[in-house]
Amino acid sequence: MDKIKLSALIGDGMVIQQESKFPVWGYSVPKTLTTVVFLNETYTAQTDADGKWRVVLNNAPAGGPYTMDIFSDCGEECKHIIDIYIGDVWLCSGQSNMELPMERLKDDFPEEWKEPINGLIRQFKVPQEWDFAGPREDFHGGLWTPASAETLSGFSGTAWFFAKSLYEKYKTPIGLINASLGGSPVEAWMSESTLASYPQKIALSTPYADAAFMSKKIQENEERQQAWHDAVYTGDAGLSEEWFREHVCDSAWETLELPGPFNTGEVPVSFCGVLWLRREFAAPPECIGKPTKAWLGTITDADTVYVNGVKIGETTYKYPPRKYTIPDGVLRAGKNQITMRVVCNNGQGGVTRGKPFKIFTDDWTVNLQGTWKYKIALTVPPIPPNFFIQWRPMGLYNAMIAPLLAFPVKGVVWYQGESNDGAPDEYARLFTDLIEDWRCKKAQPDMPFLFVQLPLFGTPGENTEESAWAAIRSAQSKALALPKTGMACALDLGEWNDLHPVNKKGVGERLALAASAVGYGEKNSAPGPVAKAAHRRGNRLVITFDDREAGLIAQETPYVSIIADGKVFRLPARIEENRLITEDVPRNAETVLYAWADNPADRQIYNTDGLPALPFRFQMKRPPLSLTKREA
Repeated sequence: MDKIKLSALIGDGMVIQQESKFPVWGYSVPKTLTTVVFLNETYTAQTDADGKWRVVLNNAPAGGPYTMDIFSDCGEECKHIIDIYIGDVWLCSGQSNMELPMERLKDDFPEEWKEPINGLIRQFKVPQEWDFAGPREDFHGGLWTPASAETLSGFSGTAWFFAKSLYEKYKTPIGLINASLGGSPVEAWMSESTLASYPQKIALSTPYADAAFMSKKIQENEERQQAWHDAVYTGDAGLSEEWFREHVCDSAWETLELPGPFNTGEVPVSFCGVLWLRREFAAPPECIGKPTKAWLGTITDADTVYVNGVKIGETTYKYPPRKYTIPDGVLRAGKNQITMRVVCNNGQGGVTRGKPFKIFTDDWTVNLQGTWKYKIALTVPPIPPNFFIQWRPMGLYNAMIAPLLAFPVKGVVWYQGESNDGAPDEYARLFTDLIEDWRCKKAQPDMPFLFVQLPLFGTPGENTEESAWAAIRSAQSKALALPKTGMACALDLGEWNDLHPVNKKGVGERLALAASAVGYGEKNSAPGPVAKAAHRRGNRLVITFDDREAGLIAQETPYVSIIADGKVFRLPARIEENRLITEDVPRNAETVLYAWADNPADRQIYNTDGLPALPFRFQMKRPPLSLTKREA
């Protein structure tokens, strides 16, 4: 057994925050002396009765690589840590759009894997765990990983592009602590002490501090889920009769058009069960023997795909893009057949429109869009509600944030909010509470906190006060009232048909722009034009914007929406001297909206730096309401 055990954060390849008192801690034999040697300085600490020890290194400027030696007077064992750099460390947290790895972006940004890859950008991937009994002192594993062609796929896409942009500007080593988990609401990342103001949140998690109770609930959930999947598998006539085989007669199968929803003919919107789909396609002789891929967009919910009776891939949930490789020898010149087995869990099944839906090589493509044959193999009740214990309040904070509170960082990068879109007013309070809580717990009251304002999502639509995502965006922008906060407006970087848009490069670069302003003291126009006041002058409305080091431009005629007597009036506007002006405003106008929808059709205003104007909503009063830039 090792006589010296270090925190998981202290190891080969680590990045230490520059110009910061830096703690090194671990365990050794109780009541012994531990010595740390770093940068030609020696530090000592006596272990306590539990064997804990801690030393604090002196401030040091950026540089490296360095080594560190740690040894105890209880024996000859020595920990020799290598490849240490001093630079800037950023804690990157949130839900799936922060977690989404570079592997998912490889087809869109293949240039990122070309040498040389900057190995001075490193990631520590925090193990995805949760705990409701209290804050943990350390992680159960984790390593510092320098970026390389072999490791880049595991980096957070958002964090990678953020770090790359910062490095290109400041030439400082970057450490990324990736503590993220898909689907997580903000309250899962908050401490119990801060959630004391939300007792109903704590009540959701308190019973799970009992390990036996939690284990029982997890087991019951897994058994319910497994029983449903077993029934789907064993009851599927398509599997027992092997409908993926080419010789299966499909002359009596019905037809539908893909991509699109399955609700056609005998398939209702609420259909739950198994649907088999198939169609023929032709391949030319010259494509045989070449690497061939099948891209099938995204599918609700799970799929298994066969070509000429050979399974080429499967996905168990709806969000990942279906990108499968057809093995050599499967495709043949002339007629071929593709078959999909799709499991629909809760209705609303279908193949997402607007995504690549094709089989292709480098020089040949067959579009699979069009008529497919289908047959229902099994109809079942909806899958039982899943029990995502990891999303309950404070569990992720205790296991994934608390252990790194002692580890100094330059700041935080946050991408989250989708899972709280049902309660935007509450989110506004929770989010600012989280920021202040993390700063307090880390004893870094001025710690820069950067975050992403949610992008567009869903079918393009007109401005409406009913938009949940517009309300969440507003809640996020209110956090700018806190000092040392910065936001990346990602409104135009989303995809209407994907909760996980691929343009993480644009998001990362805008976060880096915010970091330059908040963390490095540079002036720039981040986060973009912010409307600060709306003045009514007769039937004219004049909207003024903060001076953000760049002027206003419109990509096309901009529009605002005016609500009067419950009706919405879409009015054209123009830009004059960095003000937005619209005419013919109804006398009884109540509200003015801009880019206020899940996916606003009207979002034409940018600045000369290419940043979009933040969405805004003003209540019209007499005298007109004037809002500060932080409230806009």
